[in-house]
Amino acid sequence: MTSIPIVVGLGEILWDLLPSGRQLGGAPANFAYCSHLLGSRATVASRIGNEQLGKEICERLCQTGIGRDFLQTDSEHPTGTVKVSLDSSGQPSYEIVEGVAWDFMEWSPEWQSVASSADAVCFGSLAQRSARSRNTILFSREDRKIS
Repeated sequence: MTSIPIVVGLGEILWDLLPSGRQLGGAPANFAYCSHLLGSRATVASRIGNEQLGKEICERLCQTGIGRDFLQTDSEHPTGTVKVSLDSSGQPSYEIVEGVAWDFMEWSPEWQSVASSADAVCFGSLAQRSARSRNTILFSREDRKIS
């Protein structure tokens, strides 16, 4: 009997603000979702704001079956967003809002536990734009002895 792999998406989770409406995104969150669809025990380790957008992320993750166990809540910084606009030829441009909750991810005993048991960790490059989140991601790599 083989065990179900544990997969962690570590880094940015955000709302893409598209002309057609909001869409949940962020590369690590998308990776975790696709891994979940393929049968893995997937989770997202990120940080959200303590406002309606953050609550809606929790609801969405729970609806998909991924859960919110490794989401940190930040009372000082808002949930991440990316403003997407289209030019006259339909080419998108992106405004990635800075100073959002996932820029302030913190290493925690819960994250150490999931990192130690994970079979795979996908970490976002975007989440490494801030020193605090970059150090958190690097710490997770040290914990898993990833080179």
